[in-house]
Amino acid sequence: MKNAMPASLPPNTDLTAAFEALAREFYPGHRLAFRVEWSRRMNRSAGLCYYRRKVVRLSWKYHAAFPQEISNTLKHELIHAAGVLGHGRRFRAEARRLGCDVHAKPMPRRPFRYVYACPSCANEVRTRKRVDFSCGRCSRKWDPRFRLILKGEIPAALSV
Repeated sequence: MKNAMPASLPPNTDLTAAFEALAREFYPGHRLAFRVEWSRRMNRSAGLCYYRRKVVRLSWKYHAAFPQEISNTLKHELIHAAGVLGHGRRFRAEARRLGCDVHAKPMPRRPFRYVYACPSCANEVRTRKRVDFSCGRCSRKWDPRFRLILKGEIPAALSV
């Protein structure tokens, strides 16, 4: 199954337990009863804190690529759960205190799959999708004389 969650990631109950342990350690006077769960839909961030719903969601796609970042993301979202909104001066001070990053690592991009070439200047262009472009070096506007020609597909093992 293409979108199956990796078995190496901990279940939601373990995430919630880890979040509660961090809350007791760093915010002993607060009652931070949040549910932590994996999200299949998150593509742009490592985690999100839904303060009013008392839910923290983590991106399983991000953490499948960076499993060592789970604790860091839980600490980051814990700061939001404690009521610190945004990533301003107060958030950065709390992040230093908890020992977590303010921003997540960039998400890995999908690999390039196709190689096109200009028939005039032989400029090569790698893309992730099939396209119908003309060469930007030879003409700023669409020009059928410089239409890119598909040279081939990049094998999955070599594309980055």
